[in-house]
Amino acid sequence: MSSSLPVVIERFPQLRDRVARLFEHDETFQELCEELTECLAAIARLESADKGPESLCCEYRALCQRLDAELWRRLREAEPAPE
Repeated sequence: MSSSLPVVIERFPQLRDRVARLFEHDETFQELCEELTECLAAIARLESADKGPESLCCEYRALCQRLDAELWRRLREAEPAPE
């Protein structure tokens, strides 16, 4: 399992199955998940010991918001799992 899948499932727990299905079948969705994971890791590094300027942290936070919005859009548009 990719390390980015649990990160995205944690952000959208109510859509766990849909996240997993899209991650498995949609390469673009998978890339967005990986980008979000890398972005969150960068924020954590920058904030951990005040290693970066606040402006850089703000840019990464804004990027995370855009990635979240795009992931949410794709999740909403995805077909629910057949029952």
